[in-house]
Amino acid sequence: MPPPQDDTRFIEALTRHQPALEAFCHANLANREDAREVLQSTCVKLWQKAADWDPDTEFLPWAFTVARFTLLSHYRDQKRDRLVFDEDVIQAMAGEIEQVATAFDKRREALAKCMKKLDQRQRALLHDHYTVSQSLREIAEASGRSLSAVKMTLLRIRQQLSACIEREMRTNP
Repeated sequence: MPPPQDDTRFIEALTRHQPALEAFCHANLANREDAREVLQSTCVKLWQKAADWDPDTEFLPWAFTVARFTLLSHYRDQKRDRLVFDEDVIQAMAGEIEQVATAFDKRREALAKCMKKLDQRQRALLHDHYTVSQSLREIAEASGRSLSAVKMTLLRIRQQLSACIEREMRTNP
C-alpha cells in the first residue's frame, strides 16, 4: 500500500532540502559528529511533526525552525563545555545561517551545471583528487605530468568553476 500523498510530499521535501539542513547544522557546530547528530535529531523531529507541516507552504523555513530548536536543545545539553555559544548568539546567527544554507542548494545546482561544461579530462582530475582522494603527486605520476602542472591545472579548473557558479547565481538568483 503506497504512503498517503502528504507523506510522499513530505519525504520529497525533506530529501530535497536535507543538504541545506546539513549545511545549517555544520555552520552552527564546529564538531562534525555533533552536526551529524543534530541533523539526525532534526530529521526525526521533522518526521514526528510531519502532520504539522502544510504542504502548500515552503518546507525549508519550517524545517529551519525545527533545526534551530534542536540546535538550542543540543547546546543546552552541552552547556558544561566552555566553548558553547550563548542562546542569544545562536538566535542572532540563525537568520544569516538560514540564508547561507538556502543559498547552498542554489550553489550546488549551479556547480552541477558548471561541472557539465568541463571536458572529461578536467572532470576526471577533480574526481581523482576530491572523490577518490588521490594526492596531487599521485595524479601527476599517473598522468606523466609534473606536480606543478597538475597543481596549475587544478587551480585553473577551480577558478573556472568559481566564475561559472557566480555567473549562474547572478543569472538564476
